[in-house]
Formats: sequence, structure tokens, C-alpha cells
Amino acid sequence: MPPHNNTPLIGILGGMGPTAGLDLASKIILETCANLDQQHLPTVHLSIPENIPNRTDFLLGKTDVNPGIEIARQLKILDTVGVTVAAISCNTAHATPIFDEILRRLRQSELRIQLLHLIDETIRYVIENFPDLRNVGILGTMGTYRFRIYDDPLKAAGLIPVLPDKQIATEVLQDSIFNPIWGIKAVSNPITDRARELVHDSVQHLLGKGAEAVILGCTELPLAIDGPLQADSIVIDPTHVLARSLIRNSFPEKLRPVESLGSTTS
Repeated sequence: MPPHNNTPLIGILGGMGPTAGLDLASKIILETCANLDQQHLPTVHLSIPENIPNRTDFLLGKTDVNPGIEIARQLKILDTVGVTVAAISCNTAHATPIFDEILRRLRQSELRIQLLHLIDETIRYVIENFPDLRNVGILGTMGTYRFRIYDDPLKAAGLIPVLPDKQIATEVLQDSIFNPIWGIKAVSNPITDRARELVHDSVQHLLGKGAEAVILGCTELPLAIDGPLQADSIVIDPTHVLARSLIRNSFPEKLRPVESLGSTTS
């Protein structure tokens, strides 16, 4: 395996779900200033989904196997092949019980890899690009809600989290992601009309509750959104934000201007 050197190498830890990792890779390409194949950025995408336990099941107490153990092991693989900056393509994996376990094991192994934090990068993006926002809606898994993955950082930044009503959070949204027949994890290319409709309805629900922007806080959700839902809506795609952060932390001169994200969607 090649040793680390002075050349940056981007790492994507995917598999949670698998299409979310591909989505991050495609957005790195989209946000890179390049006219030729050779001008695009060196990237390693690792996806071994069968070995990583379900993050939400762990957070809800349905299993006692911490996914952070396997996630850290796979990050060590990325470190071994020379990755210098990496990100995990999963919002729920950033819940404190999981992410702290990842960091603990990385410190024990004395890895040189720089691991970006998806939620921190997303909050920073919101503050820097939409300074007048106050009410921010959150869509995500039940693990995301239970462990306040976005709620607490938003509050710490002086913003007000807007959460969906219980029925939307526990039924509509979860079904759009996890339904074994037509949910996004089951059918991701293309997304089924039913799943897309439920995600759109969930966004509109938060906008109706006063959210000025909505964070798609599960890496499956951006797959169901392909444009602004209404003329003045702001939909924040953390995967897109993370792609830009990976470029900024490795090849800043190759990052497209922020205007490429647009003013109404990310």
C-alpha cells in the first residue's frame, strides 16, 4: 500500500446506504473546477455495507453492536491507502454514541487521516451563506431525532430547529426511507414516485410550520429532491455541503464558487 505523502487524497466512506456514497462522489465531481479528466481530484470510495450495523437500530437500542467499531476499521483502510481527508456519507453515523466511538478508535490507532464532521460542516454552511435565517427545519431518521444530531448544533449557533409533527417523523418520513418495497434504501435508482412524494410532502410540512430552510438530514433524502420545491424555498443538502468541504480541505484552488449551489437549493 502506498505511504502518505504531500499529495492530498480524498476518501469517501460509503455503504450507509450505498447510493449515498455514490451521490457524494458525484457531487465532488460537480463542485470541482475541471475541464478534462486529468483535472479532476484523486478520490477513494470505500463501500462495504454488509459489515456496518444499522445506525438507527443501534441508537434505538435494537442492537448493542456499535457501528462506530466497523466504521473506524474501514477508515483505517482508507488511511492505509494514503487518504488524507475523509468523510462518512451518513448523517446518523454522526450521533454522539457512534461518532465518539469512531474518534476513540482512530486516536488509539494514531491515524493521520483528517475526518470531517458532516453536521458541523452543514451548520457552518448555513450560517455563512444564509445569515438571516432563524428557523431551520430538520428531516432525518428516528436516530437523528432521538439524539438531536442537528437540533443541538443549530441551537448552539443561535438558530431555531423546526421539527416535523410526530406522525410525519415516525411514519411518513421513515417509510420514505426504509419501506422494503418502495423506500429509497430499497429502490434508489430511480427513486419511486411514492418515496419522492412523501419526501416532498415532508419538506412542505416543515415549510408550513415556519421553517425558512429545510436540512435533508439523511443521506438518502437528497436523492428524492431534484430542484426547488417552491420559488422561495431553501433546501439544504448536507451531502453537497460535504463534497465542497472535502475539496476545500484538500484542493481549495479547485473549488467552484459557492454560487454554483444556487440560492434556493443546495
